Amino acid sequence: MASPPPQPEPPSAVEGENSEAPETDLGPPPALPASLQGIAKPGKGRRGKKSLINRGPTALPKNRGNGFEEYFADPPMTPDEANEEKNEIYSPYIPFTERIQSCIQRFRSRRRLQGDRTLYFNEYLFLGGVDCNPGAFGGLGRQDLKDLTPAERREATATDIVYGTTAAGDRFYNGDDEAWTVDFAGVAAGFISVSLVQLTSFEHQRMMTGIDTVINFLRYILHHDVCPEFEDDVKAALRVCDTACVEWPMVRKLYTVLPGNFNLAAADLFCPAETAESAWSFQQYKRPDDFDPKSVFFSAIALMDEPELFGRICTKEPKLEREFTCTIELVEVFRPSEDMIKRVKSLVIGDNPFEHIPVGKAIFKQGTIEDDWETPAFPWPIAEDTMTLFFDDNILECMAPGMKATATIYELDAGLRFVKSVEIIVPSFYTYLPQELMRGYKEPRDSDRPAPSIHDPDAEEKQHAAAAKDG
Repeated sequence: MASPPPQPEPPSAVEGENSEAPETDLGPPPALPASLQGIAKPGKGRRGKKSLINRGPTALPKNRGNGFEEYFADPPMTPDEANEEKNEIYSPYIPFTERIQSCIQRFRSRRRLQGDRTLYFNEYLFLGGVDCNPGAFGGLGRQDLKDLTPAERREATATDIVYGTTAAGDRFYNGDDEAWTVDFAGVAAGFISVSLVQLTSFEHQRMMTGIDTVINFLRYILHHDVCPEFEDDVKAALRVCDTACVEWPMVRKLYTVLPGNFNLAAADLFCPAETAESAWSFQQYKRPDDFDPKSVFFSAIALMDEPELFGRICTKEPKLEREFTCTIELVEVFRPSEDMIKRVKSLVIGDNPFEHIPVGKAIFKQGTIEDDWETPAFPWPIAEDTMTLFFDDNILECMAPGMKATATIYELDAGLRFVKSVEIIVPSFYTYLPQELMRGYKEPRDSDRPAPSIHDPDAEEKQHAAAAKDG
């Protein structure tokens, strides 16, 4: 069947109005002021992702973490890459300074040093005489780097320089065998025992991060056989790091448990009242509730295996004889025996069991703690070569041979010595490197200006005033 042809729709009112209105020529749009006119900018194409090839054959893939994970392992190299490392980059015929510089640069490309790790690694390298400061005019543009190979690009953008020549000046390693020596263990010990403490404010987690950064770098050196002539030294540095992971928590705990009940009781009994109250600089130590210094002190003396000392103290009333401050180094620790621990647990005073911590002893010798001050050497204050001090067992378990401390010690006329206060405690690997003093060093420059002297103490102010007047 055929449908009828469609009928045209009647014009709407709007169309009717428009059809009746005359057409008006609006003309070109008004010109905008110059300040409001925009400038057409060519559209930028989307930046392509930087491929692994452009970043170099040893670059860390972006989906592989940061290289500091617990079970991270460097991926295997191709035969060409291994041959290049063995015969070109780390060849034994290449000077050590060039090999270690290449190692540092390649390590940075294989790890993502982010946040505090960058700061820790730079400080560690500085103590080793490596210049990590970017050059003032060393910036290269994208176009300059475009035609370089990945190895050339890494070398051109590197900020770590091992000079090995007189160009280093006096602040960095300059190859002078009389002033410098290759010592991986010493640098690791100096960084962990001094610089890292200042950088982390002695916070445990941050210190462990700094130690882990150094361990990762040392293992990278061994894995890639960078300097086989110093392999034993690198392994010694790793042992220093392992020791630091054990001893720094012990030092932290020592600051909280010292002086202990025995030394606190001795200070209360034999020191003046104002001295005993203000002696301890360890604010974290809390005096036990219902603390009885007399029962604590004499029960410890009676139960420890020191019959001669017990006889001298019990036959007469001990008195304070002298006070001295010295630096001591721990030689050996004698913790309470099992028999003594049983006797302490079975101790009863009156009708109530007495809760007391077993007391042992530690043997110390004269020690030295170096820092950035010139400290004169003081004579050993006693006639014997070693000094015996007594501590609670929970303090002795935090001590390791080789630890050092600067302490103020009281001595009774009965021969007993006890600790009044401790200024500082350092681990057994503590090392202060001379490079610490070069942190703010500036090379001297010749100047024709007269320096201030006793004859003209205001010479410098006069020079500034004259320069301001002329300028």
